[in-house]
Amino acid sequence: MERTRRDLLATSAATLTAAGSVGVAGCLDFAAGDGPQGPEGVPTTLTCEDDAFVRLTAPFDEPVEGTIVDAAGTRFELATEGNAETYGQSMRLVFRNTGDRSATVLGKHAYSFQRETGEGWVDVRGSSSGEAVELPRDEETLDPSGAYIWSIDLEEAAIASAVPDRDLEVCPPLGAGTYRFVYWGIPDAPPLGAEFDLVG
Repeated sequence: MERTRRDLLATSAATLTAAGSVGVAGCLDFAAGDGPQGPEGVPTTLTCEDDAFVRLTAPFDEPVEGTIVDAAGTRFELATEGNAETYGQSMRLVFRNTGDRSATVLGKHAYSFQRETGEGWVDVRGSSSGEAVELPRDEETLDPSGAYIWSIDLEEAAIASAVPDRDLEVCPPLGAGTYRFVYWGIPDAPPLGAEFDLVG
């Protein structure tokens, strides 16, 4: 007897699961209704329903100077693979000393993960402890060609847990819109930022 379309789809899904095809399984999840659940576009601001939530504030006042800056006698660059990313997939970023002199930076976790809002750029992360949280600032020497590499899954739990020893959450949930990753850990230099659009 000829199998129905439903039987074929069920068999295909079972085969993919058995083969451990994470990427395809993720696509099936999106089709089932998962994906960005927060406000879309450019919201007026980011609002969390948890009254105890204290949002991270940007530890810099300078404007974000693109993806390249000359400082401390060397050059730094921030690179990403693209300017459009899919919710749930991994985004890879590289911060590199591309000059010829070693320099001091404030470690791998000296970054902001922000969303564009009507009030400006706002970090998506914060703490529900009722108290402000400061991100680690560990002075390190970054030699020529030295780099920090991030591979961040674009979903709430992964973004919140990317900084060790900090109790962070993302609130409200991510929504389709414009975001940026800002590395502000170069002393006496403007921060570097890479913008991207998050899609469903």
